[in-house]
Amino acid sequence: MNKYQLEITSTELIIRPYFGYLPKIRIFTFLSVIIFCFVPFFTQLDYNIRYILYGIGGIMLFYAIYDFIFRGSVKFLFDKKTNSIYKIYILSIRKRLMALDEMTIINTAEYGEMAYAIGKKKKQFIKNYPISDTFSGGKKSTARETEYIENILNPILEFVNKK
Repeated sequence: MNKYQLEITSTELIIRPYFGYLPKIRIFTFLSVIIFCFVPFFTQLDYNIRYILYGIGGIMLFYAIYDFIFRGSVKFLFDKKTNSIYKIYILSIRKRLMALDEMTIINTAEYGEMAYAIGKKKKQFIKNYPISDTFSGGKKSTARETEYIENILNPILEFVNKK
């Protein structure tokens, strides 16, 4: 469960729920760099094919940058000092989401896959923030979900409920 990068101290709990995106980001970045480095040397390629490859490389690079900024680098900070939960983006940009005692954990389901999310009590279905990867109904997914509950979700609940 190292893909969630859970860190617990006496006053703070930090989780990076989208840390699993980093391998995909690296692959897309690597592929786009290869396209931009090697396509100019293929002089036998047609003009249109060359620009289609540049377009594909540009889209992959944009996708990798977007995922890095808005997913891969995102952390959730549960801070007991300020009694708040923050979403921290790249360059330490903090957004206060809710108070610790307002937090509730819900199951969200999209396209037949379930995930865990945090939200404010009484508004959890309007605005919530996923804190897990998606889980399907397969055996491996059920084992991953059980491991997530034991190693990530239970420590979060213990941290929040401990006064």
